[in-house]
Amino acid sequence: MADVKTRRSRGALRLVAGREQILAAARSIGVHEGWKAVTIRAVARTLSYTAPVLYEHFRNKEEILTELAIEGQLSLAQELARELPQPPDAAVRVVVERYWSFMLENKQIYRLMNGMDGVPIDRERVGSIAQGSFGAAKAVVRAWLIDENAEAGGVEILMDELWAVLHGMAALYLDRSAAFDLGRAQNCIAKILIGTRVQARRLRG
Repeated sequence: MADVKTRRSRGALRLVAGREQILAAARSIGVHEGWKAVTIRAVARTLSYTAPVLYEHFRNKEEILTELAIEGQLSLAQELARELPQPPDAAVRVVVERYWSFMLENKQIYRLMNGMDGVPIDRERVGSIAQGSFGAAKAVVRAWLIDENAEAGGVEILMDELWAVLHGMAALYLDRSAAFDLGRAQNCIAKILIGTRVQARRLRG
């Protein structure tokens, strides 16, 4: 059995909070009060510890928020990778639905992982994790391109275009309460796919 770290705090012997407990406390504060409310002091206060205990695990607030943003990216990637229908057209529609649903169910996490609230995160690291985690989504787009006899090498460009539409609509919805919904998101994506299909046919010629 692994040793459990303890520390005397306020006259009592307490378990020392580990990384997971610290992240859970920070996540709770961010989701309920906004990410700017997440500070080392606030997290320590939630766990009934002094700030130095947290510094044993994280250097600063940015490191905590970066870990939470990465968790969000990995959760979204996992959600998109769940069993998908075989027809490429249907698979793309399901990916769009899951992306939109994830945003609606995790609004604050979505804001953090996309750097929407102006709080400090390591964007390069978060972006690198995201790029390497969306293999299943890229496979869906690649399968669609192949099915349409389009250039499969264009998967990165098409992925960027699809993400730009979905994230742009999500940002408008979250920041301006724009009345976007899943149906409208799917229609916008369909227009991009139709345009890609037409272009591929022209090139085949």
